[in-house]
Amino acid sequence: MITNINLKNFRNFDELNLKTNNSLVIFSGKNATGKTSILEAIYLASTTKSHRTTEIDNTIKFNKDFAIVKIKDIKNYKVVVSKDKKTLFINDKEIKKTGDYLGKLNVVMISPSDISLVTGAKLDKRRFLDLYISTINKKYLNESSKYKKLLSERNQLLKNDNVDNMMLDILTQSLCESLQYIYEERIKFLNNLNEYLKDISKNLGISNISLVYEPTYNPNDIYNSFKNKYQSDIFNKVTSLGSHRDDFLIKINDLDSKEFASEGQARLIYISIKLALKKIITSLNEEPILLLDDIYQALDNKKIEALTKYVMESKQVLITTTSILEIPDNLLSNALVIRIDNLKGV
Repeated sequence: MITNINLKNFRNFDELNLKTNNSLVIFSGKNATGKTSILEAIYLASTTKSHRTTEIDNTIKFNKDFAIVKIKDIKNYKVVVSKDKKTLFINDKEIKKTGDYLGKLNVVMISPSDISLVTGAKLDKRRFLDLYISTINKKYLNESSKYKKLLSERNQLLKNDNVDNMMLDILTQSLCESLQYIYEERIKFLNNLNEYLKDISKNLGISNISLVYEPTYNPNDIYNSFKNKYQSDIFNKVTSLGSHRDDFLIKINDLDSKEFASEGQARLIYISIKLALKKIITSLNEEPILLLDDIYQALDNKKIEALTKYVMESKQVLITTTSILEIPDNLLSNALVIRIDNLKGV
């Protein structure tokens, strides 16, 4: 359970110190007062990434050189963000490798930005896979790093006017070995999500959600898939196959949700996926903290009731809202409500 949140030079906050020693914490306030920034800071302390930007130094307050995020639960987590780097600490000890940091403070965040899972680019979905599989599987993180290095070397080789075919084959074989593992772990992860989605989607009133992986190669013969593309890759000077180009479809009633899901259905799809993710993390590790960023506002009463059941079974939930009137009474009665508008440093 997160008991303290301390921010310095983070987004619009000069300094912010909050005590959150409660199983349900609600941050209430007007738009643009920093509610989402607090959840973003927790997400950063968990995943080392922002859910709002790929440029992590954008989280630094304007005209400041660094930002500091401190989150306390059983351990003390600290992330220092500067213009050119990010430094991680657990109990004041610097953690050099991201793999040694991930998976310690587990959170699942559900935010309107998750709509990119349904309507966004392939890159958004690949980032989702890579982040959460890396969180629960250190070997996947290592293989992904190895794959990126080999891919860079292969692409650099392909840029030569005269490509060394022997070196191309050596790099391709090594690349395919890493790719085989990445593919298998992605398939395993999506299959697990699909299992939990059966009940979750039904409970939320949106049936038949399924995640279908789409590789750019033949998974049963990855090496020959690449070999058949040698001449094309040499001509185009880039690697055309691999996990960096793969995708997965989110289907609703066997139709591509990107094309056929309504806005309301898309919202329920990403909520369902994130709740399924929470189930996976719980089964493999300990139950993650749930972060809900302005989710209740867009749901009708039946969907609110269904979501609230998942909230009530969670060990800790932190919610943002523009009005506590959006929050069900059975949650409010046990909640710690913090009004963000009145906090010093906003």
